[in-house]
Amino acid sequence: MCKSSTSLFLVLLIVVLTAVPAMFGQAYSGTVSGELTDATSAVVTGAKVILTDQEKGFSFQTISDNSGRYLFRSIPPGVYVVAVEAQSFGKTESVKFKVDVNENATANLTLKVAGATQTVEVGAQAQAIQTEDAETGQVVNRRFINDLPLLDRNIESLTALAPGVTEMNDSCPEPCIGTNFVSNGSRGATSDILLDGASATNSEPNGGITSVTYLPSPEAVEEFKVQQTNFSAEYGFSGASVVNVVSRSGTNKFHGSVYEFLRDDSLDANDWFANRNGDPIPPLRRHNYGGTIGGPIFKNKTFFFFDYDGLTRTGLSTATGAVPSDAMRTGDFGELCAAQGGTFDGAGRCGADAGQIWDPYSGTFNGTITRSTFIPFNNIATYASPGGPNPNVAGNLIDPVAQKMMTYFPEPNINGGSIYQNWFGSGSSHSSNKQFDIKIDHRFTENNLMSAKFAYQYSPSGTGLDCFKNFTDPCQGGPGWTNAHAFAINDTHTFSPTLLLTTTLGFTRGVWHIDAYNPRGENDPLGTLGFPSYLEANGFKGVPAIFIDQYTPAGYANIGTDPYGNYRLGQDTGQLSATLDKVHGGHDIKFGFDGRIHQINYIQTNAAVGFFSFNTDATNACPDGLDLCGGDSMASFMMGQMTQGCASNGCGSYEEIQFRPATTNYQYGFFAQDNWKVTPKLTLNLGLRYDVTLPRTDRFNHQDYFDANATSPLNGGSLTYTDPVTGQPVNLALKGGEVFASSKQRTNYVTDWSNFQPRFGFAYQVVPNTVVRGGYGIYYGQSRSGVTGVVPYGSAGFNQFTNVITVNPNDLATPFVNLNNPFKFGLIQPAGNSLGLLNDVGFGANGPIRTPSWNQTPYEQSWSFGIEHELPSHILINAEYIGKKGTHLPFSGSTERNFLGPWVESLPVGDFTAATPCQAGLSIACLSSAVTNPFAGLISDPNSTIGSSFPQIQYYQLLRPFPHFTGVSTEPQMIANSIYHGLQLTAEKKYSNGLQLLATFTWSKSIDNASAADTNVSWAGSFDSLQDPNKPELERSLSSFDIPYVIQFSYSYDLPVGHGRAFLGNMPRWADLIIGGWKTNGIWRISDGRPLPFFLNDGGQPLPTYGAQRPNIVGTPKRNHGSDWVDNYFADNTVFQRPAPFTLGDARRTLGSVRSPWSFTTNLSVGKQFLIREEMNFEFRVEAKNAFNHPVFGTPDTNVGDDTFGTISYTSVGPREIQLGFKFNF
Repeated sequence: MCKSSTSLFLVLLIVVLTAVPAMFGQAYSGTVSGELTDATSAVVTGAKVILTDQEKGFSFQTISDNSGRYLFRSIPPGVYVVAVEAQSFGKTESVKFKVDVNENATANLTLKVAGATQTVEVGAQAQAIQTEDAETGQVVNRRFINDLPLLDRNIESLTALAPGVTEMNDSCPEPCIGTNFVSNGSRGATSDILLDGASATNSEPNGGITSVTYLPSPEAVEEFKVQQTNFSAEYGFSGASVVNVVSRSGTNKFHGSVYEFLRDDSLDANDWFANRNGDPIPPLRRHNYGGTIGGPIFKNKTFFFFDYDGLTRTGLSTATGAVPSDAMRTGDFGELCAAQGGTFDGAGRCGADAGQIWDPYSGTFNGTITRSTFIPFNNIATYASPGGPNPNVAGNLIDPVAQKMMTYFPEPNINGGSIYQNWFGSGSSHSSNKQFDIKIDHRFTENNLMSAKFAYQYSPSGTGLDCFKNFTDPCQGGPGWTNAHAFAINDTHTFSPTLLLTTTLGFTRGVWHIDAYNPRGENDPLGTLGFPSYLEANGFKGVPAIFIDQYTPAGYANIGTDPYGNYRLGQDTGQLSATLDKVHGGHDIKFGFDGRIHQINYIQTNAAVGFFSFNTDATNACPDGLDLCGGDSMASFMMGQMTQGCASNGCGSYEEIQFRPATTNYQYGFFAQDNWKVTPKLTLNLGLRYDVTLPRTDRFNHQDYFDANATSPLNGGSLTYTDPVTGQPVNLALKGGEVFASSKQRTNYVTDWSNFQPRFGFAYQVVPNTVVRGGYGIYYGQSRSGVTGVVPYGSAGFNQFTNVITVNPNDLATPFVNLNNPFKFGLIQPAGNSLGLLNDVGFGANGPIRTPSWNQTPYEQSWSFGIEHELPSHILINAEYIGKKGTHLPFSGSTERNFLGPWVESLPVGDFTAATPCQAGLSIACLSSAVTNPFAGLISDPNSTIGSSFPQIQYYQLLRPFPHFTGVSTEPQMIANSIYHGLQLTAEKKYSNGLQLLATFTWSKSIDNASAADTNVSWAGSFDSLQDPNKPELERSLSSFDIPYVIQFSYSYDLPVGHGRAFLGNMPRWADLIIGGWKTNGIWRISDGRPLPFFLNDGGQPLPTYGAQRPNIVGTPKRNHGSDWVDNYFADNTVFQRPAPFTLGDARRTLGSVRSPWSFTTNLSVGKQFLIREEMNFEFRVEAKNAFNHPVFGTPDTNVGDDTFGTISYTSVGPREIQLGFKFNF
């Protein structure tokens, strides 16, 4: 498949490149059309029409047709004039008008009888109502890009100006950079970003979502358009939104600028929480500097534009965390009792059950683990465990590695702080970025116009905050660097006034390189701490990542190396597209091809020297994690007793031996589009697109898929065991196994060949200043089968996990290993494809399911109906209804397939205290009880929890669909769906008389049953598991990103005072220097909050193989409107209750009755230009983010059972920040 796909791509490239010299087209270009009439309204045919670019001098010619209509296609954005020459008529010219990115502009002219040249006022008409198509979206032009306050200096922040665009979560308030925004209910991180017609996105390593490889600085961007619905069939592979960016070009005059944008903490306000806590404003020095220059190489023929943008930032990095007290470091955890409000009795038993820790070796198993012996006074150092190492010796529960690591924690330094958050650290941080763009526009002949662009970016990063000042530090995240290259060539070749060919060739490459292991160069970090040397199996030196539940981590981990800290990623995207455009009568017909190649080379060394987590499992008295059970995570760490494992790979505590994916995939799109001018008032947009995404291949065929129907070779595919309820033998068919890619079958997905996308739109001009429009279309997005670097989906045998066996196989209740030797049987080495269907037997299997239903491409249907009307002063108002329905969307949380059927939900709980709970019949207790392991003699690997090391296993394992696997992780099922309805009101005035403004109001509702593409993209609104994996339809609720209303007002206004303005135009020069030439700009935004999800802080007690429980809702959740709402967000916390064990909580995935706080932000700027001479000035501006310093609070803690439940601890939009701008323009 790879060779044939490569050959097809190369053949198409050669054909296009040899057909016509330099034929690279412009997907961002627009059209100019109009109707020529005389004074009696009769059409004028055969007239010569000339369109001239007023900045470059380029001109284009055509002839009006039999209906008096003319049409110019593939017109680059710019300022134009239309001139008409016709027999018996005088020469007629329009006034100047602007053609925006992807705009279909209209300029109708009325010709007069032969005479002097006349000027017809059509410029405003060309910028007014949209009469040629039904596309919805928003153009952000050069004036807004240059003038609006933009403290992050990233144009993607301005995508939020488009109606219907919202952020995915409150960590991305403006919205997130890149594709991480929601457009009219479409999922975030699925849009395509076009830079001068070429895609600047690639598949994010997690798969099924997109990331941006390169974006130019604001100084290099002419304008961009957020295309949201009803766009042409030319656009694909983007879901239902495209951001079309056009970079700046040179003109017949030399123009340029030199600039510096400065930020300093002395200008900023303090964060609301920092101010309340008495913390100072963190130091900040940020310099964004650079320059631009553009002009002619040969006038009217060849032009260039160049920009350089540099950034340096020095600030303060801070970290808050929890470190053990001096007493804890010795093994004395007595303070836990007092922290829970208890005191010890004479025997050393804490009066508060939540403050007691227990001997992990006193456990017994009867479906669940219960413990019988408490540790007196919580003092591990003086307690002698009868069952621990060196029995009955005081302190024998203390693990030597954990005790050694305890000494590397810094001392607590927050007076009066909770034991779970008692340390604060800070230090300077440094970052920088350098990038440049160069663009050449050249006109070979009147029939051939070309542009070429190259861009480069490099950004080094430091090591970050050094929290612990030693080699166990969890905060350092570098050093590293990123860079990017972007290249695009565009050309339009005109064969005749009615036939032209446009083609685009683009390439982007992004590289990320981070080294986070052992930044201090410690010679033997494992040996220094006492870890076994086999943890260095990956070839990395470092400290295992230690996660201690309850205790706030200072870095990614509580102590040790960031497990994801070593990162290598290379992303390439190549694109070739061509469009043949033919005009015939009222038809403008396009046929085209869009081909792309994506490549990812990737490794992220997850758990390269071990990932070890600790919670209360080992030190509590009972299994359900309730407060009354006691236990403490730091005490579990001191004992070296890790979190009890789970069925899947990479869960609990583990080490991973990783390979390097090198994946490639191809995308091909074919389209036809007919923009049909049926009558002078009615235009139809008729399109059809067909896309196909060929599944990824790996360079070395290191891929697999899971075949659920394959007969396992284990024991001939069958197994007999004794039913513990009936005592009768049961024959168990062993189905399912991993199948590996080969030279004959290189892909692990089935190609989806069904991606047909009809598109229809209409625009009807009711009266000259009013148009009615609407449309419908289908838009296919990113396939999960595209390039990816993520594991474990489809890399079994080559990417190997070894999970820690935490409980003794002989009793299923007492500890089996300690931190000083976490993998008693060693690490499992990757077997490659040598084991075939036996690979991962006894462990968790993984891989996509290679059937058509598991590789359906997600798509959206969108429909709209709207009315546009032009008011006096050229103000355009628009009312639009937009609907969207998403189908075959990835269902995050649906990756685990080895779960019990719905019959388990009707079982009684049973008696967990009974010696043989199955004698009373099938129950939850029976399912959880231990039975003889029939796999013990078949699976010899001692690391398997259902193999030879375990004489007994829990009964429910034998009832799973694939009992010979502890879990089966697959790609998310393509079964999610969504629905969106929105009303959008817009008022817009293009720049005139010193004012440009945009006001929008969006009222909408979005519903789905999953709001993100995968379980491992929590930043996009994902969730980890389904409460009921048998009924995913129960997950249907408001989308996690649903925001019912957004009101926004943006403007750029030249104050009408000073030379050349309405008032005091003749004031003295010295006065004009003070009060003349000022402008003000702003973005005002009000939005509602998002619906809240609610969880149990410990996952509750779910049914066997089911996902974590949700709480029960008793009553109606309401917000607290009192003065203490920040610390107590909910009016009544008792509304959220823990469900009974082994039942399903009734809380929906999200609740709209109580939402996160609404937000109000105001970003303002004021500036002044000082005229030096004609076309040369110095500009000064002050920009303020959150100018009124209105705190926008984040989401409260929604984990029921947390001590901080209902507490807001952060602001989602920072305090007022001020930026000073200085720019010299010439």
